[in-house]
Amino acid sequence: MSRAQSFVVLIIGIALAVTLAAYAPAAPTSTPATARPAATAVPPTATIAAQPTKAAAPASATYPLTLKDDLGRELKIAQQPKRIVSLSPSNTEILFAIGAGPEVVGVTKYCNYPPEAAQGREIVGGFSAKSLSVEKIIALKPDIVFAAGGIQKSVIEALDAAKVPVFALEPTDFAGVNTGILAAGSITGHQKQAEQVVADMKARAEKVAAVVAGIPQAQRVRVFYEVWDEPLTTAEPGTFIGQVIQTAGGDNIYADVKEQYPVVSTETVVERNPDVILGPSSHSEGMTGDKISARAGWKGIKAVQNGRVTIIDGDVISRSGPRLVEGLEAVARALYPDRFK
Repeated sequence: MSRAQSFVVLIIGIALAVTLAAYAPAAPTSTPATARPAATAVPPTATIAAQPTKAAAPASATYPLTLKDDLGRELKIAQQPKRIVSLSPSNTEILFAIGAGPEVVGVTKYCNYPPEAAQGREIVGGFSAKSLSVEKIIALKPDIVFAAGGIQKSVIEALDAAKVPVFALEPTDFAGVNTGILAAGSITGHQKQAEQVVADMKARAEKVAAVVAGIPQAQRVRVFYEVWDEPLTTAEPGTFIGQVIQTAGGDNIYADVKEQYPVVSTETVVERNPDVILGPSSHSEGMTGDKISARAGWKGIKAVQNGRVTIIDGDVISRSGPRLVEGLEAVARALYPDRFK
């Protein structure tokens, strides 16, 4: 995969995880020219097990049912959907995790998990509204389309006009992910499976939180998360990535920065001297532990000196789906290897 393709995939993963800048003011010129997610304040004790902050999904899949999506749109569902189209990798992962995979007839070209997601299914485009084919979606005669939210606004409007039911999932925090999974379970008739998925995520997150709670603040590691190298970009605590780091017990060295994905200098990274450096695998060949450690002036950073530069699976740490808890566990192991075996 080329660096350009890797950057696109990385940004898509970030966009899937949080509210997109489709409804936000233009980003400052100092930031990379991509959609930036809105920040979400996260209390120090926030975990995946937190209570949902949006309207909860119905308790059962009794049809007909009515519920609101993450864009505040009310959707009425007369019967269990038999044909489903997913417009984002995170939605696809949710649908397969809750047992609705057999009903999925269309996905995007970025839906790579589980591996069978794209097998025998129509590819309806990429992720942005411009790259998706409304014609292909309508031709599949879906009973429902699971969209990604604001970045796909024009597609959602076109499908609304064509009387195609659309449900948008656009969580802004861990609790919103849980709520979205439960909503997908209610809509598709896989409520019990959805409840089990959420229960498993919460149980695993609670295990991490229990260990982190026993780590004194003075022993918490200071973390630099590298989103991209040129320009050098990081993530502040309100982003999904920031929430994962915080929940795993890490102190973000750029917690004082207000931009969601600020461009920073190599000099300030050296000055802030992180104990651990993390980065996503979706960065492709641009990020390896060796390349980061070899940067001019970085040999004095604690993380480099102690060999604590870790590459995390870019999908599990940024996609707002069932595997997000895997990202949390991976980060926790990277930050506290002696406490998380």
